[in-house]
Amino acid sequence: MTVEELLRAMEKMSSGLASSGFENVDPETMEKLREIALTAGELHMKEGKHLTENVITCIKAIQDGRSKVQSGYLRLTALDFYLKNFPYTDFIEDI
Repeated sequence: MTVEELLRAMEKMSSGLASSGFENVDPETMEKLREIALTAGELHMKEGKHLTENVITCIKAIQDGRSKVQSGYLRLTALDFYLKNFPYTDFIEDI
């Protein structure tokens, strides 16, 4: 997977979570989030991996009643900010 493909997958997942909420995230979505975090690590996107793992941890905490939904939206906002400000120019080759 390329960086661009991963960023699109992260944006899609973020958008889906924002619209569906955090209380009833299905296991398939959680697995996709884990795959995104793993791929981000493999592509040396440390902050993307960290922010995705924060979302995963927060979803689990919300489902267990240890955290509030607002906390999930805060972490999702941080991930969205990262995605919108990702330095694409670092990956563009000069001709």
